[in-house]
Amino acid sequence: MGLKSLFRREVRVGDATAEARAQVVADSGMASITEVLSGEMPEGVTMKEAMSLPAVWDAINFLSAAMAGLPIEVFEKTGTAGGDRRVTGGVADVLAEAVNDSTTSFSWRETFFSQVFGPGRAYTYIERNRQGRAINLFPMEHDRTSVRKVRGRLLYDYLEPSGTVKTYEGKDVIDLAYLLRPDHVTYHNPVMTCASAIRQGLNANRYALTVFGKNGVPPYVLKGPFSAAKEMMRAAADLMKVTRRAAEEGKPVLPLPSGHDLVRLGDDPEKMQLTPVQVFAVGQVARIYQLPPVFLQELSKGNYNNIEHQDLHLVKHTLRRWVEKFEQELTLKIFGRGARRYVKLDLDGITRGDFKTRIEAIVRAVQNSLLTPNEGREMMKKPPLPGGDTLFIQGATVPLALAGKAFARGAADLAADEEAAPEEGADADQEPNTD
Repeated sequence: MGLKSLFRREVRVGDATAEARAQVVADSGMASITEVLSGEMPEGVTMKEAMSLPAVWDAINFLSAAMAGLPIEVFEKTGTAGGDRRVTGGVADVLAEAVNDSTTSFSWRETFFSQVFGPGRAYTYIERNRQGRAINLFPMEHDRTSVRKVRGRLLYDYLEPSGTVKTYEGKDVIDLAYLLRPDHVTYHNPVMTCASAIRQGLNANRYALTVFGKNGVPPYVLKGPFSAAKEMMRAAADLMKVTRRAAEEGKPVLPLPSGHDLVRLGDDPEKMQLTPVQVFAVGQVARIYQLPPVFLQELSKGNYNNIEHQDLHLVKHTLRRWVEKFEQELTLKIFGRGARRYVKLDLDGITRGDFKTRIEAIVRAVQNSLLTPNEGREMMKKPPLPGGDTLFIQGATVPLALAGKAFARGAADLAADEEAAPEEGADADQEPNTD
């Protein structure tokens, strides 16, 4: 049935009945759009809903991958002038290469930090041999783990898929939370804590989907001289069919009978500044995770200079915090208190993709005796060369005290040379000897 045949029906209007002005919504999105406009949307969010917001998804993925990509090493304190010694093999290989027989270090850390930045806390069980050395790390699912405190010590109850519950002592569980509460048992979930800000972004996306969904046909109200609810429902059904068919066939014109009007439901997206609202939602997520907006692909106000400074902000104020927390947690749980060995993450590894900057930094360190050439080659994954274990320094750079002595010695030598040399032009002024 077409739209023309629909409006061939005549409506009888008696003297006691005024002409009815009925509104028929020509799209099934009426409920969602009215919820958005009336503010009846729920304020809380679930983890699944939050992850559907691109900014949240991007923030969690970016931070997790950034922490997983940092080189991780184990060092041993020597107390000598030569510095701490880098440890290879054993637990160093477990942390840097494969945490167990089926999981790489990168995969484990990426999943681990996705739990930290998502639900807010991540756990990993440490398997030890008879000598107490860590030989494997096994991730613990967040939803299956509960934490409790007994006599000031933390215990972790883990629900196995089989239904049994295993309890692990705190010293055997790597535990990292986004932000712990004072009891160190409960914690703040970044998504749930800032649910209203994330909900704002979700509402903006939902409104945009409602407006631009259904083949690009936004919700409309059909106004006309209807007198019964059945006629309104039939009009709505026929109108939906006709508009959908017009959209599929690419017809830009939708005819309406005389006396009827099709009005958009809700406000104009352009007047509501829908795009700026979505940009603001990205900024809110950036604040939650302390991320510069450029790392959430928000470049509306980005330029070369401020993007470069945002790189520095990322390392100094965002990643460094998590690097230190992770290093201390791994050192404490794997080696124990007061151990000579410790875990170190190399933040310089984040510049691996910037070859020019990395090379310039290594060259400067070698020229200023901070690194030997072979140490610089090791950072570039190059084999050592003979004679490369010697510290070098540029010849023009000397200690200040020596520079002063050298200046004084040079001035004295210059004065002596001037006294020994004849005065300029002395031979020309002397009278020739005619005898």
